[in-house]
Amino acid sequence: MARYSPHIPPRIVIAEDEVLTRLAVATELRDNGFEVREASNAEEALTVLECTTTHIDALFTDIDMPGSMNGLELALRARQSRPRLGVLVTSGKHMISDDFVLTRSRFVPKPYDISEIPRILDDLIEP
Repeated sequence: MARYSPHIPPRIVIAEDEVLTRLAVATELRDNGFEVREASNAEEALTVLECTTTHIDALFTDIDMPGSMNGLELALRARQSRPRLGVLVTSGKHMISDDFVLTRSRFVPKPYDISEIPRILDDLIEP
């Protein structure tokens, strides 16, 4: 995380309905200097992204979540209001290409090595 000032950590929104997975990813990111906001579905994540005045650097989202919107729809809607947002999409059921319509995006299939998530997100964030 050398690109960032210790006073301004990269800010991430995690949209993951599996509580233990969300907590594990959030802990890993916090341990690596990220500021994390958590959401249990796409609607909550979109609310955080749209309502906060704080700059958000990246979105980590699962594809399959309860509610009216999946993670890919969330990513597309989030990019409408935050075009520079880095996006990491994950799923244990789907496989998609890394360039799924969005630049600065990446797909990581489950199960993934949680220790790699901070590096991947760091690579998606514009300096």
